[in-house]
Amino acid sequence: MTTVLVVDDEPLVRTLIDVLLSRRGHTVVSASSVSEGRAASTRSAPDVAIVDMFMPDGSGVDLIRTLRQTCPAVRIIAITGGGTWEGFDVLTNAKDAGADITLRKPVPSEVIVEAVEGLLA
Repeated sequence: MTTVLVVDDEPLVRTLIDVLLSRRGHTVVSASSVSEGRAASTRSAPDVAIVDMFMPDGSGVDLIRTLRQTCPAVRIIAITGGGTWEGFDVLTNAKDAGADITLRKPVPSEVIVEAVEGLLA
């Protein structure tokens, strides 16, 4: 069984991803902020992390960097509705920080499942 960490400040997004992946047999750990995501990753080392780029208490890019240091084997999917960070497209920054896959919201359900399961294959 695999563990997927979902870090997103939107409750609906977290719930949707939880339902999608739980039905496929994955254990889902949810966090609503960067700080909760950091804490959750130390409690249960995730196999995959899905990280939103903009959250009230920090940047998903910073969380990706932290995950790369503390959980080097984790596979990371960065998601966002768009925007820039440090003057560059946020998904470019996410990729540079260590994201394996980048996706723009809204992300179709089947794309999320395919991305997670593709990284685990």
